Amino acid sequence: MLADLRGGWREFVSRQWLWVAVAQLSRPVMVATLLTLPTALPYVLLGVGAPLWSIVRGALVAGVCFDIYGVLWNTTVQREIPGESLSRVSSYDSLGSLMLGPLGMLLAGPLAVTIGPRPALIGCGVMVVLVSMPAVLFPGVRELRVPDVRAAPVRS
Repeated sequence: MLADLRGGWREFVSRQWLWVAVAQLSRPVMVATLLTLPTALPYVLLGVGAPLWSIVRGALVAGVCFDIYGVLWNTTVQREIPGESLSRVSSYDSLGSLMLGPLGMLLAGPLAVTIGPRPALIGCGVMVVLVSMPAVLFPGVRELRVPDVRAAPVRS
């Protein structure tokens, strides 16, 4: 099975036209939102007592997804927000993205003591999914598309 997957991957990456077409994301915010879901993997894998190698792979997948999310999110914000408002909007974006982290840290210890570390980790993974999925329901997330920008024909 792994040999088949490797063979398929080699075929996929050997054809630039194919992976470039696949990588063209017409709905970047929707894709970015869906990319937050795999960030639950390391928490769940730790919570179920998975082997170290699978936790490391889960963390790698989560990290790659989070990096792609960041690129999609930041380029979309820069494209959609007027330049004169970008710094203020980015400030609110950062505040909203970062302000709950310390609260989570504050609650994680007592929660792990109360229900145990493994259930707390699984709960964290479930929380990541539950918080991320409702965003997909908003039309602004689902419908925001990359503008179709094509080079204008050269007139002689």
